[in-house]
Amino acid sequence: MCKFCYKHGDGKRWYLNERNLSVKLAKELGYEQWELDHWKLIDKVYGDAAKMLADVINDPNLLEPTKKMIEDMIQKDEGRERVFPEGHMGQVITLEEAKKIVEIAGDVYRVMCPCRRMNRNEKVYTCMPLGLHGETVEGYVDHAPKGVERLTVEEGKAFLDECDEKGLVHTIAGTPLPLAFAMCNCQYPECIALRPRIDFDIKHFLKGHYVADIDVDKCIGCGKCVTRCQFGAVNLQVTLGKAHINQFKCFGCGVCRAECPEEAITLIPRESIPTLREEW
Repeated sequence: MCKFCYKHGDGKRWYLNERNLSVKLAKELGYEQWELDHWKLIDKVYGDAAKMLADVINDPNLLEPTKKMIEDMIQKDEGRERVFPEGHMGQVITLEEAKKIVEIAGDVYRVMCPCRRMNRNEKVYTCMPLGLHGETVEGYVDHAPKGVERLTVEEGKAFLDECDEKGLVHTIAGTPLPLAFAMCNCQYPECIALRPRIDFDIKHFLKGHYVADIDVDKCIGCGKCVTRCQFGAVNLQVTLGKAHINQFKCFGCGVCRAECPEEAITLIPRESIPTLREEW
């Protein structure tokens, strides 16, 4: 279990602790104004982030100074307050964990994904605000043509199944931790949360609590898991004709598992493998 879970989980993972999903905690943190500002400024915030990532990709000379600037903002607190007090803003989760979050949180909400809107001009409704985050956007519907849709627990879980079938990675976001205010179902390279971690190895977003494991006896070498993995953790071994998972690169999302026709891939706890216990 990661140190944030020990600190904020009350014996559970931080995002499965009922208190951390509650409207009560959000209000105790004085989050009402932050919520309003978030939705009012969402286009600018995500637009600026998307532009910065594009600029860095197009000009390799910007990579190291940009990476250092972001890491200083997130990881270091020398002489200034960190943007994310805990040093990160969220984590990859599994389908099962995402459904559990819906069960704990109760009714959830669905809004347009700002990442894909800004990067692809695609109007895809895959973001799921929780608690006060959802209640606030429900009163501020002009941010998207369809506004916001409230989903029951069963509707929310069914929608997560749809996202899993499409190969979308489930993540939970929280700022300031331990408040878990939204679940995202997104993909690389559009996802503004995942892309800095994948492209620049900026550890503002953590790997999940699981890693994928493959049963080579069941694997038929179809390669579907290879095309599904967004983290470069899966490849096809030419000599054996079997898939291989690099667990050091694996984020534990389970997207490869969902695509395997032989059910050869399972998820195992990260902490069960000594060399991976601190690989977040």
